[in-house]
Amino acid sequence: MSRLERALLVALAALGIALISGTAYALLTGAPARKAARLVVPASEASEGVYEGIGRLRAKTSDGAVVVATIVFPYDAKDKPFKEELATKKAVLKAAALDYLSSQDSAALHPLAEQGVKAALRDIFNAELLLGKVEELYLADFQVIP
Repeated sequence: MSRLERALLVALAALGIALISGTAYALLTGAPARKAARLVVPASEASEGVYEGIGRLRAKTSDGAVVVATIVFPYDAKDKPFKEELATKKAVLKAAALDYLSSQDSAALHPLAEQGVKAALRDIFNAELLLGKVEELYLADFQVIP
């Protein structure tokens, strides 16, 4: 094997490793899930900005069922103070959503009652936020598993 062939083989191997590791990183960080969450928000509102920092939540309800929810909402991306507040209160918002979901029973969280769940979560988030408010909230993924 000549020196050129070895160099090409090493370059091909490095390219293959980079491709595989990039794909693994994208899948492990949830890039497909974030994209799916953004697609739930209507295009007219998504142009402003979509907050997906809360991510996918898993909580056990008061009657032992498991609820899985991905919470996203549009916001004005040009509003820097509100954007910074969302970043700093990410853990608080996530904890508030988990507390609400775990305090409810599976009947109250049934997918048919999704509008009530969204309204309650929106009100909880607005009580925590000072520099702006959530107008509309979307559940990109919402399941109650008995």
